[in-house]
Amino acid sequence: MEDRTPLFADKTDETKTAILKATFTALAEHGYADLTIDRISEHFPKSEGLVFYHYDGKDEVLLDLLDYLLERFVQIGMPVPDDGDPETQLRSLFDQVIPQDNEQQARDYEIVLTELRMQAAQDKKFREQIDRSQNIFRDRVKEIVQNGIESGDFRDIDPDMVADFLTALFSGEIFERVTTGATRSIRSEIDSYIDYRLLTDKESDHDVGD
Repeated sequence: MEDRTPLFADKTDETKTAILKATFTALAEHGYADLTIDRISEHFPKSEGLVFYHYDGKDEVLLDLLDYLLERFVQIGMPVPDDGDPETQLRSLFDQVIPQDNEQQARDYEIVLTELRMQAAQDKKFREQIDRSQNIFRDRVKEIVQNGIESGDFRDIDPDMVADFLTALFSGEIFERVTTGATRSIRSEIDSYIDYRLLTDKESDHDVGD
């Protein structure tokens, strides 16, 4: 069977990484309400007792999973070329975080993230982790926009407003895709937003490539 979880390449603690990988797979398959340690253990190649040795219950392992996914997102999902212009950096960022329709791992990631995000409505610990994730993405967008304004590539627009809008748009699109099954993508609209809302009055590289 194809490994659907190459996110879990960290070898710092192989046992805990294997537990988190099993939790990711079980959560994507069963959802939060039906997730149990037994179901996590079905995807864990070692003794179920090791899961209980490391974690007291499913919420503890889920919080650890959320923290792990955030760190992996920063490592493999956030990097953009440092030597590129702000326009290229912003487009590259969204290329990284918006999956192609045929990426099974990306769909599983979005399902898992949505399941965990739903817990944030009632649980402060989950909410703090989700806020941290949102802020990392938002701050990266804001940084790129600020650099674009300073370089003259972008209009003199409020970076906080742009970052808030694009973060909300991205998060909302994930939620709709997971909860409704919609396959439409906002990627082309983000390109249009960059072209007509952010760029100064000059032809963009994106226009040239069309």
